[in-house]
Formats: sequence, C-alpha cells, structure tokens
Amino acid sequence: MKNYTYSFDDVTELSTLLSPNIIDSNKLMIQFFCAKSNREYITKVQKYFQNSFPNAIFIGTTTDGIIEGQEVYVNTKSVVSFTLFEKSETRLCVREHNRSYNSSYESGEVVAKELLCDDLKLIICFADGLNTNGEEFLNGLNSVTKDVVVAGGLAADNGELVETFIFDKENILNNGVVAVGICSKDLDVSTTYTFDWMPIGKEMKVTKAIENRVYEIDNMTAVDIYAKYMGYELASNLPQIGIEFPLIFEKEGVSVGRAVLDKHEDGSLTFAGNITEGEMVRFGVGSVDNILRNGDYSVRKLLAEREYEAEAVFIYSCMARRRFLGEFISEELKMLSGIGEISGFFTYGEFFYSSQTKQLLNETMTLLLLSEGKKSKEPHPLVENVAKKAFTGVNPQHVIAHLANKVSSELKELNSSLEKRIEESSEYIYKQAYYDKLTGLANRLSLINSLPESVGKMLILINIDDFTTINDFYGHEVGDIVLKKLAQILQTLIKDERAEVYKLPSDEFAIIMDISYCEMNMEERIKKCIASIEKESFIVQENNYVHVSVTIAAALINEKKTGLMNADMTLKLAKQAGKEYMIYNEDLKLAKQYEENIKMAKIIKNAIAVDRIVPYFQPIVDIKTGKVAKYEALVRLILDNGEVLSPYLFLDASQKIKLYPQITRAMVNKTFAYFSTNGFEFSINLSFSDISNEKTMQYLFEKIEEYGIAKQLTIEILETVENKDEEIVNDFIDAVYSRGVKIAIDDFGSGYANFEHMTKMHSDFMKIDGSLIKNIDRDRNARLIVETIVIFAKKLKKKTVAEFVHSQEVYNVVKELGIDYAQGYLLGRPESKI
Repeated sequence: MKNYTYSFDDVTELSTLLSPNIIDSNKLMIQFFCAKSNREYITKVQKYFQNSFPNAIFIGTTTDGIIEGQEVYVNTKSVVSFTLFEKSETRLCVREHNRSYNSSYESGEVVAKELLCDDLKLIICFADGLNTNGEEFLNGLNSVTKDVVVAGGLAADNGELVETFIFDKENILNNGVVAVGICSKDLDVSTTYTFDWMPIGKEMKVTKAIENRVYEIDNMTAVDIYAKYMGYELASNLPQIGIEFPLIFEKEGVSVGRAVLDKHEDGSLTFAGNITEGEMVRFGVGSVDNILRNGDYSVRKLLAEREYEAEAVFIYSCMARRRFLGEFISEELKMLSGIGEISGFFTYGEFFYSSQTKQLLNETMTLLLLSEGKKSKEPHPLVENVAKKAFTGVNPQHVIAHLANKVSSELKELNSSLEKRIEESSEYIYKQAYYDKLTGLANRLSLINSLPESVGKMLILINIDDFTTINDFYGHEVGDIVLKKLAQILQTLIKDERAEVYKLPSDEFAIIMDISYCEMNMEERIKKCIASIEKESFIVQENNYVHVSVTIAAALINEKKTGLMNADMTLKLAKQAGKEYMIYNEDLKLAKQYEENIKMAKIIKNAIAVDRIVPYFQPIVDIKTGKVAKYEALVRLILDNGEVLSPYLFLDASQKIKLYPQITRAMVNKTFAYFSTNGFEFSINLSFSDISNEKTMQYLFEKIEEYGIAKQLTIEILETVENKDEEIVNDFIDAVYSRGVKIAIDDFGSGYANFEHMTKMHSDFMKIDGSLIKNIDRDRNARLIVETIVIFAKKLKKKTVAEFVHSQEVYNVVKELGIDYAQGYLLGRPESKI
C-alpha cells in the first residue's frame, strides 16, 4: 500500500504535484477534503477527477478545517489523499436519505448491505453534517456489519451551520452519505480516539428529548439552560458557539460529548448525536494540558499495540477541538509526525468503532492507521508535545475554565455528603410510599397518581389464580418467590413497549401501556402475556416448581376517571365467567352487570318462593370395590324454562342478598327427605356462614332428628380463612358427632386448610381439592402434595376422597396413591335422581 497527500489552492494545480506512482485503477481510493462549502467549487473538482481518474474510488466532504501533517488549513487550501492498495478491493456506495422518520438508520442499513463482501475490514464514510442523525446512521450500519471497523465523520461548513456537502465524482448531496468499503484478508486496521473534555458544574437531567433533539433539561428549555449557566450572550449565539461547549454524559463507560448543531424557535436544540430522555448530563469545557497530554498517551498506546508499520494514517477530528485548542492544535498534530504522512479533516461528529459497536463521537480526535505490508515497526521518536513544556503565555479562557472546574469540584465535594443524606432519606420515604418493597415495582398509590396523566392509555390488571393455595400449601416464602418472578416476567414483556408495571396489594399487578385502544392489539398482547407466564417454570425448590396461571382484564383510562373501576370490575367478571381474560368495552357495559345482579336476585327470590332450589346427586366411588359408596348432594336452581343453574352462578349472589340461609335450609330438608327413603349414605356441604348461623344450625339438628338419617349423613365443611373462630367450628363438630353424624373436610389443599389445623379438627374424611387432582397425572408437584396428604390422613386414621377425577389417567394415579374414594365426571355426573 502507498499513500500520497497533497494540498492546493486550485484543483488544476494537482497535475503538476502528483507522483508518477499514482496510477488510475479501481484499487486507488481518493479522499478529498474540501476547503469550500460551495457547489461550483465542488463541481470543478468532480470534473477534474472524472477526467483524470475515471476508474478510482473517490469520496469527498466539506470541512471545518483540513489536516495535512501538522498543518491545518481553514477555508484556504483543500487536501487530497491517494491510497493505492495492492491486496485490497474497494467498493463505493452513495446514498441520499429518503423522507421517512428513520431515514438515517435506513441509509446505514443500505450502505452496509451494498458494501458487504467477503473479508470486509473497513468502511470509511462521510455523511452530511446537518441533516444526518449520525448515531442512527451508525446504528443502521452496525445492524448489518457488527464486526467491521468504521471511520470518517459528519461533513462541516466552516462553522456556519448552513449547508454541508458530501460527494463522489458524479453526485453532490446535502442530505446523504458516501462510503467506501475495503475488503481484504491482508489489511491491518487500527483505531483510537482521545476526548478529554472535562464536565463542569452540576448534573442535569434531560427531561424531554426525542433522538438528537433535546427539548427540556431540568424542566427548562435547552436554550434557557445554556442561558442560565453559560450566559445569555452564549445562548443567543447558539448553535455556532455551542459546539465548543458540549453536553457530556457517560455511555457504556465512556465519556461522550454532544455538540449543538441547531437551535429551534421552541427553545429546543438539535445535537450531533442522540441524547436519551432521562440522561444525566453536564456542560463540558476543555483543558489544553489534558488534551495534549492524553492525546500523546493514546497515540503511544496505539503504536505499542500495532505489530506492523503504518502505511496510511488518517485523522477525523472534531471542529470544537480545533477551535478550542487554537494555535496548540498544531502541537497535537506534531506529536503524530513520527508515524507517517497524515491527512484528514475537522468534522461535526466523528465515526468510531470499538468492541463491535459503532459510535458517534463529538469533541474527539479519531485516528485510523492502515497497512497491507508486514513490515515490522520501528520505534517511533514521537515529538515531545507542548504539554510537557512550560507555556510562554497564558490564555485567560483556559484559566477561567480551570477556575470553574476547581470551584465546581470543591462545591460538589462540600455538598455531596449532605445531598447524599437528603437523597437517601427522600428516596427511602418515596420508596416506602410509592413502591412495593418485595418486587421493587411502583405500588397502587403510584398507579393512582399516574392515572390522571395516562388518559388515552390502556390499563391492564393481572391477577394470580388460586394464590391463596400457593401461600397455604407451599408457604409464604414460596408465595413471595412467585410474586417476584412474575414481576420480572412482566417487566421483560414490556421492555419494548412504552409501559410501566405496578404491584397492587396481594396477588395483583397492573400495567399502564401507551397504546391506543384496539381490541385486536390488546388481545394479542394479553395472550402473549398469558402464554409467557404459563410456560415459565416457577422453581421453588430444586427440581420442584409451582404452576402459575393468571386472569387478565384491560380497560381504557378515560377522562371520566372510571378506568380503574372498569378494569377492576372486568377482572371480577372474567373470574366469575372462568375466562382467562376480558377487555372492557362499551358493549360490555359494567352497568349491565348491575342489571344482571338485580335480575339474578329476582331469580333467586322467585326460585325460593316456588320451591325450585333442588339437590342433584353425584356418586362417590369406593376405589377398592369400584362401587358407589355414597352420594354428595349439590345445590341447583331450576329456571322457569326448565334450565338448570349450577351454584357457581347464584350462590355468591344469594349471600350478598342475604338469602343464602334459605337455600341451605331447602337443601337440608329435600336431601334428608330423599335419602330417608332409600337408606344410601350421603353428604351435604355447609359453609362457615351456615355453622355460625344459629337458626340454620337449629334447623339442621331438628331435621336430622325428624328424618332419622344421622347414620347415613356426612357433613362436608369447607375449611377457609373465614373459619377464624375455631371454637364455633369445634363446638359444631362436637354437636354433630354426638348425634352420630360424620364429618368431612372439603376441598383440602385449596386454601386455608393446613396439616397443623387438621390435627386439631376432628373429622372422618379429607376431600382432596380438585385443583390438586385434575393434573396429578402430569404435575409432579401436585402428586407429591397429594401423596403427602394421603400419608398424613392415614396417620390420623382419616379416609381420603379425590375430587375432580375426570380421566382414566387421573383415576389410575389416585388409585396408585392409595386414596380411598373418588368423585368426578369419569365416575358420574350430578343427576336429579340416583
């Protein structure tokens, strides 16, 4: 590889300057650094290279200064670099941005795809400096070519910020990109950069930004922030002077500067690269000492790491760096003179590659070293730079910058302890008030505070099914694990959405999602959420897991402030209907639910009045003999049209309208009368509200005596959290036993019932809840629990009954575990007669 660099005032001078070794070919790459941002001048340059080098790859850019060796030309001479490759192939791509929102990103993708080839090592590209979002362009490049080094930068126009140009031999663009791809197995590429702008003053938060346009910092317009801290004179001269005072923040452990490119009437500023909303930024100022000293270190480090002698050296440096360093810029370049022939330009943003990531930098000097040959490097006698010498003069600007930094540092140190304590106290109080301690998520209070600002967004409620079971049978520690795991799953699901997750009391979560109302879109997201949760392994112990399912409801957050109420009512409706999810809409109309409640109340009252509360009977089979041993009486309500309603549809409503005791009495009377004539054993269900109702108990005992069925009767008690008064329950059991009636604990494993409690409660049977039985042929954890219950029951000399035996496979497992009785649709459905 050979590299030749020439400077000139007029392009026609080149013919007399060029080395005879420069021969036109497709292996010749020409970089043209243009002194003037002028179409007429560029057109003249294009014609010369069209005629003189028709086969060469040619790219050019306007600049804010041009580098040749240690010389810098500003608006005077242009510089051209000829790189003649021996073992490398070159490709050219020219791309004008389209009018789409993501035009810069799309251009990056297109350029990368067009240049992509075997052994692509390097892309050198120039993009216009005012219309290209440099960071998005590099993101587009990186999406296709992660392993390829990129160098170059954004075109400039000598600080006027009016119009910049990039060009090849045929095109001149003020809104696009030109790029060269270099493909080679033998090309050795090295890059480095130096930054060294120092942050100054307090940290500020970017409170409103979209990509590279910043609207507000610390809730003030970006222009007002510059005026407040840097002075109104500087703010009025933005964007020109703003390039020298960038915003600085940390990105992936690297200090990044962002220079101002444009000022808008609304007080916002456009920067040379993206600044994310929420980013903490500070103003930056330079230190000549630091810039020169650290630049020397970076170059020495790069040379120490290289194995071979550099054959071509290019610099793409920030215009703010040139302007700040002033006369000392030549000193920064002088320390590179030992490397070789150098050329480059001052940019409005530098392209840099590191660790498979392409970054847009500002305020930096980037260095690109190339070689095809394998000539071993020799020690480079780098020129001692000016940072190691005594300055003969003092620049007041530099002194003021140093003073400001020093004062800022001392103030920060002075206040840091107090600020930290205040911050910690405030944060603690805030978190206690607005965040859930277990999951770290925002809590219900945060949700309520967010609702007024979220009108038009969707509210989603997620409720864990049968969470009480998890707590009661696995323990609260396992319940906490489930809650934390679900919180993580929900946060992962919304990571690509504009949404926030909230932890509500008990077993409920909420999400506010910034999407417009569309039932199809909501269903898609809800189904994805349900599927993700159900396929997740909620591991609670080694090789053991809890199956977790959820019910979800969604509603629009409206101006009527009924969004939360609608979502909550919809969730309850989904639970009642046994649906996985439900979305509120005007057709659903929760007011209609109130109408339905009234209608159901009327139905219940009518059914009691006309004697249409009836028992249905489901067989309970002795597993050893395979014969029916007894029947369970289950309540049904018969409508006027003969339709049979299950208790699921009316029992809750009957309790709310205080008619539940009448239903219990109807069941007691009709069931006792039916079985008094046939001699079969049977059972009825009583709840805690029945047991604690004196009139109901008096009626029960009277009917036991009236029909003489005590020896046939088993009373099933549903052991729930309501049974908080153990004395009432135990007194009832004693009274039942004194009459010769048997006791069964119903739905054991479904909720409050636990082993310790069972040791204190006298009973004959333990009915194992269907939630544990229905999947026992597939759920190892459920099988383990049931097996434990059976062993426990046998120790206590209690018989066991398996509910929800719906398949032969389930029946086989139940039988294998030694359960005494089975009940379920496989063995018989509830019928009005036996």
